[in-house]
Amino acid sequence: MKTTGLNALLALALVLLAAPVFAAEAPATLTLVRGGDSVSLDPARAVDSESNLVLSQVYEGLVRLKDGTFQVEPALAESWTLSPDGREWTFRIRQGVRFHDGSPMNAQAAALSIMRQVDPAHPHHQPGMKTAKSLFEHVAGAEALDESTLRIRMARPSASLLYSLAAPMAPILSPQALDKWGADIARHPVGTGPFVFVEWRRGESVTLARNPNYWGGAPRLERLVFRTVPDAGARFLEFQTRRADAMTGIPPSDLPLLEKMPGVQLVRVAGLNIAYLALNTRRGPLRKAAVRRAVLLALDREALTRLVYGSSGLAAGSVLPPALLGTGFAADEPATRGDPAQARRLLAQEGLGRGFEATLQVMDIPRPYLPEPRRMAQAIRQALAGVGIRVRIVTVPWADYGLRVAKGDLDLCLGGWTFDSPNPHEFLRYVLGWDSRGNFSRWRSAAFQALVNRAEASRDEGERNGLFRQILRLMAAEVPAVPLAHVRDTVALRHGLKGVVLQPTGATIRFAKAYWE
Repeated sequence: MKTTGLNALLALALVLLAAPVFAAEAPATLTLVRGGDSVSLDPARAVDSESNLVLSQVYEGLVRLKDGTFQVEPALAESWTLSPDGREWTFRIRQGVRFHDGSPMNAQAAALSIMRQVDPAHPHHQPGMKTAKSLFEHVAGAEALDESTLRIRMARPSASLLYSLAAPMAPILSPQALDKWGADIARHPVGTGPFVFVEWRRGESVTLARNPNYWGGAPRLERLVFRTVPDAGARFLEFQTRRADAMTGIPPSDLPLLEKMPGVQLVRVAGLNIAYLALNTRRGPLRKAAVRRAVLLALDREALTRLVYGSSGLAAGSVLPPALLGTGFAADEPATRGDPAQARRLLAQEGLGRGFEATLQVMDIPRPYLPEPRRMAQAIRQALAGVGIRVRIVTVPWADYGLRVAKGDLDLCLGGWTFDSPNPHEFLRYVLGWDSRGNFSRWRSAAFQALVNRAEASRDEGERNGLFRQILRLMAAEVPAVPLAHVRDTVALRHGLKGVVLQPTGATIRFAKAYWE
């Protein structure tokens, strides 16, 4: 593979960082450099990690995951109860909390924030609320019984509602701000979180300021700046020269050098994520399951993972990451090594002995699950060429990625997901549900939908595990997507920066307790 001059730059960094560093007053601002900009700052329209990274500092939900765990704990709701039939949740809302615009946070605000996603006729509903279907599929309604009591009614029981309410896409918004900004709330977020929105310079930076009135205690940092630096080498230079205090979107090949650098600490979690190759099941030869299986067999996922992720990756046998095993889910373990000879036989049986042409869409910026998307695309193209599939790579700006896929005129598409919770149903429904805009494969399976619904409703862990295994077996037979790899999530921090929490899901970085030692 072609290399860049980054290694030379990194070697120079080792020398520069070894130079003496004189004590200075602890900075009041923390600057993080990342590979891509946020797409939307309306939580209901944010489906990308870069948007959620910012939103999770500004907004809060009724509940959240406890620092460093998958355990749900109170946030804007102090407590909750569930009716015996599993169809009615009652939440006691935390008193005395105010939004950043000074308006009170109450049960009415919570009901509005949920119903704007659930009800298409709601005055604050907007096109592009893509996650509402997966988050609130079975929510029949939400209503304030009084200022401090919220009731959520379910059309059917859901064992995963609390996890959905803890997701970054399900926080409580200021009704006053929604009335003021309307659809433009996507550029003027107003929540109750530890940081207040200040400014968004598209393609450059997002700036937040400390919320001195935060109910959980004011942060010690005064400002938080997220700067967008798409080029990995330039991003590293910003971090190396101390113009940035934290860095995400780290190419796996850079990690060994970062580990050796003085003044740098790496925070890592196993990460709940998946990178996958979506196959357009409604276009050309890929309409046939046998051809899709040939694509899967043409790819040696062990080799792809070593090439693209190095020691940070794990070849994926299914779309559910191994970290889910700790929560009771146990998937079959399909082979992850390729079989090009069998792939060629399958293609020949389908009358495609000479192969076929295909387009492959790839994003233009690094993603948490795919830090080097172009490199992965090139490796896939080379592997598929070995069985006669001639691939043309199409690079699409991340902000337009979903819209481009929705046109349906591409054959293959790189995609991925960072789980917000250890519950698989949200991912399965959003990425493969027949009525979801996130279904890049355009796969329609009534059996799949029914299994996901049953798993979501069940409160019996053994039954749920069995249903999820059936789902994975169905996917293995139909091959709407090829699971590629899972990757450990890593954030680089300057030495002396403490209190930064990288959640086990990898989807959230918390700065509310961050400080300089």
